[in-house]
Order: sequence, then C-alpha cells, then structure tokens
Amino acid sequence: MKTSHDMDALIGKFLSGEASPQEAMFLEDWISESSENETYFEQCSKAFGLTEKTISTDTAWSNVQAQLKQAPIRKLLIGWISAAAAVLVISFGAFFYLIQPNKEHLVYTAGTNKKNIELNDGTDIQLASHSSIELSEEYGKKNRSLKLKGSGYFSVKHSKKLPFIIDAGPIHIKDLGTKFNVKSSDDTIYVRVDEGIVVIYDNKGMKLTLKANESAHYVISSGDLRLDVLAENLKKQYKTILLDNQRLEDVVKLLNTTYKVNIRIDNPALKDCRITTEFLNEDLDTVLMVISQTLEVTILKEKNNEYVIKGLACIQ
Repeated sequence: MKTSHDMDALIGKFLSGEASPQEAMFLEDWISESSENETYFEQCSKAFGLTEKTISTDTAWSNVQAQLKQAPIRKLLIGWISAAAAVLVISFGAFFYLIQPNKEHLVYTAGTNKKNIELNDGTDIQLASHSSIELSEEYGKKNRSLKLKGSGYFSVKHSKKLPFIIDAGPIHIKDLGTKFNVKSSDDTIYVRVDEGIVVIYDNKGMKLTLKANESAHYVISSGDLRLDVLAENLKKQYKTILLDNQRLEDVVKLLNTTYKVNIRIDNPALKDCRITTEFLNEDLDTVLMVISQTLEVTILKEKNNEYVIKGLACIQ
C-alpha cells in the first residue's frame, strides 16, 4: 500500500508529465476511490499552477438550439494551454502493475501458425503467427496484466477487482469486458473492438475509449493516437460520433465518410485544432453549426454535398 508521501511523489510526477502509463492509470484509480482523494488531487493541480484554456460550447450549443428544434445539449472541449493541462482534462485510468524480482514469467509463443490460448481466468486468446504474450507468476491472483509482442484477438471476462491490461509497448490497453483485436505492423498498432469497451493509454498520457464497432490506431514514430470508424457503423440507421481530443483534419475525414460528403479545410493551420465531443444521431447541419460556432470558423456549402471550412488557426 502506498503512503501519503508516495502519493505526493506520484502526483508530482504526473503533474510534471513524468509519470508512466501504469502510474497514471494507478493514480486515477486512487482518485476515484473517494471524494477526499479527488479533492486533494484538485488542490495539488491548482498549486502546481495548471490552468486550462477552453472555448465555451454551452454558448455554441445555445446558438444552435435557437435555430434548431429539439437539438440536445452537448459539451465540447477544445484547445489546452499546455500538454500537462490536456492530460488533466482527458483523464487517466486504472491500474499499476509492479513486476516483482525473481518471479517466473509464463510465456506463450506462436510459430508459423496461429495459437489458441485459454488463460486460468477464462480469457481466450487467438495469438497471431510469430507473436507472443508474457504473463507474470501472479497473473489471475494479484493482477491480470500481460505483455504482447505482435498481434492477437482477445475475448476477456471482465473483473472489476482485477482489470485486464495489455502492455503493447508504447500503448497500454485496458479491457472493460469485451472482445477485441490488437494488430501490430512495423510502425502502427491497430485496435478494433467487437464487443464491450476498451481504454487505450499512450506513453504521453493520452487516453482513448473505444466501444463496440470502433477502432483506433497508434503511429509509433509520430506518437499519434487516432480514432477510426468501422464500415459496419456506417450501415446503422443512427450515427454515433465519439471524438476524444481528435484533430479537426481527422474529424473532417470521419464526417466525409459518415455523411458521404466532401468537406475540405481551406487553411492548413486549422487541421491541428483538437475536438472532444459526442454526437448522437445528429444531422450534418447540426454538427457543422456546433463546430463552426465553437471554433469561430466559417463553414460554407459550395455545391451539392461539398463544404469548405475557413478561418484562423486555433489557440492550443
């Protein structure tokens, strides 16, 4: 058990951007344990001097509601003064795994063919060829963490007490009861969720939550963690768009695919504007109006299904 001194040191590392993904995940669990912990962390954050730069989306949505009937209220956060402040808003989560010295590790390796593995907690893994997983001796007792090299498909039985965590090198993947696939190439790690929810953390403290029929990819060389959309989602009658600190350029690509339109960004400086929001069954006009008023940009319709976004660079 960590002492108050240990927690002060961990909070200091986190606020200075030096905490590892495991430490950040452990810290969020500690914060969520009690209101006292949450209050103490907020006091430390204020003492550390972190301030956030936000654009009011309540105002943007109010303006949109004045023009649209029954437009639901959404909140959209964009632009942070520092990377540390961004880390605070995006949040962190879940589990700290300490490998004890002199412990034996169980390793499963697939040769030229796939290998099916059933772990003692009921988790089923289809390990891709030339891939491996490594478990500690305490797996299933004190933790459910493993290291993955290569690719694999995971069908996990959820345990709130012992969350299932995959260490995939530059990113960590936390399962919340699901079936999902992890695939690695030379410079990219792909994650696709078939059922349930997973949370991805990278070494910079960024967090991305994926639900069923969603996917994301992480580019190792650039450190970019991006949300994708599966073709299966586009077949559904209701369009759900979940954006977690996404670049405007990626949002435009997603909207083009989802609504089958052609939106382009006139000023390249706008491409790196960051957006966090959720649109549930919204029409394209509503989505564009919220983005336009929140970012203070102009979105013009040029002709059928073609739009252009104009404006100045966002303040990050």
